[in-house]
Amino acid sequence: MTKGIPMSNSTRLQPALDYLAADLHGSLVRPGDPDWDTARRPWNRSVDQHPLAVATPRDVHDVTRILAAARAGGFGVTVQPRGHGATNDCSDCILVRTSAFDEITIDNAHRVARVGSGISWGTLLARLEGTGLIALAGSSPDVSVTGYLLSGGHSWFSRWQGLAAHSIRAVELVDGRGDVCRVTPESNPELLWALRGGGGLFGVVTLLEIDLFEAPELFGGRLVFDAGSAEVVLTQVAAIMADAPNELSIFAGLINMPDIEMVPEPMRGNSFATVDVVFVGSAARGAELLAPLLTSVVPLMDQTRVFPISRLGEVSADPDEPVPALDWGATLTEVTPDTIGALVAGFRAASSAGLTMLQLRPLGGAIRPDARGNSPAGVVGSLSAEYIIFAAALLMDPSRQVDDHVFDPLRAATAGTTVPRSPLSLLSSSFTIADAMAPEDIAHLAEIKRTVDPQGVMRSNVPLA
Repeated sequence: MTKGIPMSNSTRLQPALDYLAADLHGSLVRPGDPDWDTARRPWNRSVDQHPLAVATPRDVHDVTRILAAARAGGFGVTVQPRGHGATNDCSDCILVRTSAFDEITIDNAHRVARVGSGISWGTLLARLEGTGLIALAGSSPDVSVTGYLLSGGHSWFSRWQGLAAHSIRAVELVDGRGDVCRVTPESNPELLWALRGGGGLFGVVTLLEIDLFEAPELFGGRLVFDAGSAEVVLTQVAAIMADAPNELSIFAGLINMPDIEMVPEPMRGNSFATVDVVFVGSAARGAELLAPLLTSVVPLMDQTRVFPISRLGEVSADPDEPVPALDWGATLTEVTPDTIGALVAGFRAASSAGLTMLQLRPLGGAIRPDARGNSPAGVVGSLSAEYIIFAAALLMDPSRQVDDHVFDPLRAATAGTTVPRSPLSLLSSSFTIADAMAPEDIAHLAEIKRTVDPQGVMRSNVPLA
């Protein structure tokens, strides 16, 4: 029992929060406070979460006190560094924001970065500009480095270097027991295995050490095509990626640009096929790889260029402001011309019901198991699937009712080709951890959690059961 925190069975919750509020160096915002609605609000505005309180710890002492209060008060702790990955189911939790953990230290010689758990990808990549080094970032610069890596992370560079979770070298955290730990392959290989893709179930992470990779030149950007050419565009992309070098990644699909101010005027309210490209190499070689596509269909817009790592977030132009949205995704064993035709038809059918975007991400390369069938040391392991499909409906019009059925035409188009393995970072809210991991891996995660969090204080947006 933590000294000073009341433990009466019937009244322990509010006293525990009162003691916590008095003891924190950081802040604790509770229902009724003037900034409550701002503090509790997630990135996805369609999620209306109501935690017990929102804590912003200033240091490790604060984290230990939050976990102690949770154990004493009989409630949970869930972490949302920047509001991504939220669910409605956190009413019995303190929500932790880790914005104060803002360290970035780049060791160029050893190609390692120390990254605090409050740091976004955009902030880290800006610090890497001019170093010739990259980290395994995804499409959004606003997502936290820590949340992304702990959840697996399908990066622009995963075909080249593997899923992003494998770049974790060490983790500094306060586990569910309140122990301050530094987790490395030598100190605790089992816990590190779980942290490489198992999410936020084991403790509050305060800092990661991650691998960096040499990439002296990057080429890529967005190609925009008339929506009527979508089937040809996606078929050409599939052909290119069938034997592309691992250094090339493409995210391709369809998008209905919303009629809102944040969308540039020429594209606002219109539909397009898009091809987002990142290539680790020269512009000449990148253009050569794209030639079969560009000789088949003339783009309306070509934004490909050599760019610094700090501009990676511009490739897919993910929203830089919070938006309400529904999403759906799956991993696919194959994408055939028939699949592409069905997806394009399904997207068009669902557009009138509110579907905003569809994206296909070819996998392969270093994401697959090696020639001997081995995977890297982490629960996320490798993926033998050939594609990830992702779709979203932006809920910009409150008067329009859109629900999960908007994705039904895409489910029908991919029936028989989906497989239940995915990084947690790509798992949509309609799925459970059983859709992402093998039963034996889930059981192993549960065993590790019982060791480091015996009271089950830590909660995740993807629980084990």
